[in-house]
Order: sequence, then C-alpha cells, then structure tokens
Amino acid sequence: MATITHLPHFLTEKGTLPADLPGPARRLVTFLGEIVKVISDEYSPDEIIPTGIQCRRRPRRKPCTGRINAAMREDNGQIEWRCPVCGDNGVITGWEETMWDVSGFLGGDADMN
Repeated sequence: MATITHLPHFLTEKGTLPADLPGPARRLVTFLGEIVKVISDEYSPDEIIPTGIQCRRRPRRKPCTGRINAAMREDNGQIEWRCPVCGDNGVITGWEETMWDVSGFLGGDADMN
C-alpha cells in the first residue's frame, strides 16, 4: 500500500514540526522531507533520481537494504518515491515552500531549465 502524504498536515502554521509530534510521525515526515530535499534540488521532469536515502521499512524485522528512487511529476509537481528492493512507495504533495524545499522557486511555476 502506498503512503500518500500532504506535508503541511505535519506542520505548524509557521511551517515547523510541532514539539509534540509523536516519534513515529516525526520519523516519517523526516524521511519524506529528505526525499523532498533531494528531488527539489535535482529537479528534472519525470526523471527517476536515485536519492541515496535508506529505505525505512523493516521486512521480517530486518532493515531493508534498498535506497529510495524518486521523481517529480511534471504535470502536477507531486513527488513519487519507491524502494526497488521491498517495494515501499508513496506520493508526497504540498512540499512546495516547506522547510525541505530547496528548489528556489515559488508555487512550482518558475522556469526549471
């Protein structure tokens, strides 16, 4: 099952992580934020980027050995990610202008070339 995440749901009005965010949620949003950092920095429309980020899953209670691949969809700006080893995957929305967005563009409509 895919993890569909709208990042602003995890953030305060100031765009920070709430101090009382439970550990599992904090770990998830930190993992997703790292994916956003890589993809927003290395944007190339619909190109699958090997992020180097360790998969978060633990199949059979052992850490997955996979590294996350991700791509930003040109048509809607969503970031799709997947582990090629265990198949864990998801979609990240609402990442623009969050603390993890290093793209330097506002609203996703700036020229990317």
